Amino acid sequence: MSSTSYSALAQRALVAPNPKHHKARSVRASGGRKYQWWGSSATIGNSRSAEDLRAKATAAAKEAEAEELPPQEWAKEWRGSFEGDADALKSFMGEVTSRLEGIECRFIVVGDGGILESVQPMPGEARFAELGPKGTCCTIASPTKEFEAHVMLAKVREVALARSERPGGGRIYAIRLFGFGGEDAPAKSVMTILLNGLGEGGVSDEAIEKWESLAECLPGA
Repeated sequence: MSSTSYSALAQRALVAPNPKHHKARSVRASGGRKYQWWGSSATIGNSRSAEDLRAKATAAAKEAEAEELPPQEWAKEWRGSFEGDADALKSFMGEVTSRLEGIECRFIVVGDGGILESVQPMPGEARFAELGPKGTCCTIASPTKEFEAHVMLAKVREVALARSERPGGGRIYAIRLFGFGGEDAPAKSVMTILLNGLGEGGVSDEAIEKWESLAECLPGA
């Protein structure tokens, strides 16, 4: 609730002040917020009217305080480490494709000099191939093979599910695959998969529910 709304609530209990005959008094609510009330300086503490004003101003302050709930931290991240556990990462990638099957997603890969994005319905299955010293390759491909995304699981250290506010409006629901950074550098992004909500209506409730269910598949989440 805005400060303007607080003032409006408090003013319900107040009489219009006359600076010549009235003196401002304050009522402090919990949390440090202060509300002003007005009463005659000659009768404060003695008259029934002053007591009524004090009680009403206090009630207005409590009402306003009750209506303003603490802001909820909507933005949130669930993060799990898959370092040294290729089998667990294979299982997680399989859950991503099976749970989000058919949901339109935006695949994003950021390179040193370019960014590649593609919007596709999530295929219903992830395929895995062992490539010798390179380790396991996870392939997410459309039935026609017109779209293919490949992830070398040995390069993935952590996975995060992150939701945040989109600049200019809207919300972002992301699956972020992180690799290994330098000694003092942050983890490097390997691939990001977003629930695509740029069209009318944004992301559907069904898609959000399925995306949130992936948190139970993250180690330690």
